[in-house]
Amino acid sequence: MLLALGLTACGGADDAGLEPEATAGTASAQTLPSQSGDSARTSAPASSATTSTAVTVTAVDFELQTDQDSFLAGDYTIEFVNEGSSTHDLTVERNGERIDAAEAVDPGQTSTFTVTLEPGRYLFYCSVANHRAMGMELMIEVT
Repeated sequence: MLLALGLTACGGADDAGLEPEATAGTASAQTLPSQSGDSARTSAPASSATTSTAVTVTAVDFELQTDQDSFLAGDYTIEFVNEGSSTHDLTVERNGERIDAAEAVDPGQTSTFTVTLEPGRYLFYCSVANHRAMGMELMIEVT
């Protein structure tokens, strides 16, 4: 089933009617970057037999865009690309609970992580400064 994803502005009246489902999602194991200044973060799927779908989420000042318009439940390897002019990150949240996140990266850099998305609504947003309030959030429907 294909479901369209929508852009919403934080703090706007559009958020009032969006009630996420009550079930929490799960995140996979993570490996954080070394202290050598490596900005990319990688995560491994929970099991070596698990395959994940690659999706790119791009930050442009001050908007998030994705290369996929529908999401089926499963494992996703998310490449977060910062094409903006300031530092951005990507947080994945469900029912007010942080599921996983890409670390903050400078313009031109990327960060990658793997997350398991179960059916429901997820909020992808930039948690840097007031970027979310400036519209850097994206509601994702997973079926």
